[in-house]
Amino acid sequence: MRGYAKADFDNFTCIFVNPAHIFVNVTYRFACFSQNCSIFAAVFRKQLFRKHFFMYELDGLQDHLYMMLYGATTMFAALASIYLLLRRHNTLSDSEPPIALRRWTAAFFAAVAMSHVWWTTIGTIVLEDNLFVRNVINIMLDSVTLVPLMMIVLLKMLQDRRRPLWPILAATVPIVIITITVGIIERNPIYEDFLRIYLIIMVTTFIIYMMCAMRQYGKWLQDNYADLEHKELWKSMILMAIILMIFYCYKINFGGNLSEYLAQLNTLILIAFLIWRVETLQQLNEGQEETEELIASSEPTNKLPSHIGTLLKIHCEDSLLYLQNDLTLIRLSTIIGTNRTYLSSYFQQQGITYNTYINRLRTKHFMQLYHDSIDKKQPFSVQEAACESGFQSYRTFAIAFKNLMGMTASEWMEKET
Repeated sequence: MRGYAKADFDNFTCIFVNPAHIFVNVTYRFACFSQNCSIFAAVFRKQLFRKHFFMYELDGLQDHLYMMLYGATTMFAALASIYLLLRRHNTLSDSEPPIALRRWTAAFFAAVAMSHVWWTTIGTIVLEDNLFVRNVINIMLDSVTLVPLMMIVLLKMLQDRRRPLWPILAATVPIVIITITVGIIERNPIYEDFLRIYLIIMVTTFIIYMMCAMRQYGKWLQDNYADLEHKELWKSMILMAIILMIFYCYKINFGGNLSEYLAQLNTLILIAFLIWRVETLQQLNEGQEETEELIASSEPTNKLPSHIGTLLKIHCEDSLLYLQNDLTLIRLSTIIGTNRTYLSSYFQQQGITYNTYINRLRTKHFMQLYHDSIDKKQPFSVQEAACESGFQSYRTFAIAFKNLMGMTASEWMEKET
């Protein structure tokens, strides 16, 4: 995500171990144990260290095509940041965008653009003759901006509740301390080892937390929404993980300038993907849900009203309310005259989720439409019937039908015929 020929331990790839760097470290430390080889050890590490950092640097600066790609990546990140800040509505979908997510993603894009700027500026102007300090400062800047901002963007995609961000920001403090004490003041070559170990711990902890949060978010969606399109994140997270893994592989492979080109192209893909994800993700109205939670908390929940089932039959099933697109648990509870806590508890007692309840009614409606068309000997369109049954898209219908019936709609119609 950064500039030309950076050190192999950057804000993302430093969590991976570079075999060549292990060889340098082991050889250097072994030589230092021998007094007779102390001079050789210093020279050996200095030469490999310089070669490792500057292997492609001069070539990158003189490669006009690469510098054009480098500049295009910087400009694309900057324009994407400005677009998300100034544009208040989604362009790729009609849904209302999560404002907080747009702002944090814009901050991440701005950090990507600034990362390209400071690697070029600090590397060629400010600290041109001080190789070690230059890379230490650049790596620290990336580690305290790109890494935490990417984590915050991922957290802001989860809209089930507001999660604290201060642990992520507090986790960057040791990076600054390690950089100043070990990297700049002592100029100790084991700086990268300290940073790598710390980032491994930091990223691993975040991944574990994110996996747990994703499970909670998925359950929350099932309990509160009938239509999950533009709300679920599992596939997006998997795609983002694949992109980042490709980026890691490119940066670890230091065998040619091709890795630098691929790193820039991968950055462009990552920016485009995040724009798509932000533009298609729907705002889920946290404020309204919090109001319902306050109302529910003031009422006793040890015993559910016995007439909830009857209310659902009258106001949802008989009135065909379930045909409304994106009918939420909060809206349904308001219509039938109860609160979301009671209604959610009722579905739990029935052994189902709100999503299952609504989609089961919609699937039955679809089946009835099919049987009616067969009886009347009229042409039947699966897409049109799915839309008339309340499903927001054919994809959503196909998934719901397969989950409920254990077969596709085409297989079911063939069986019925």
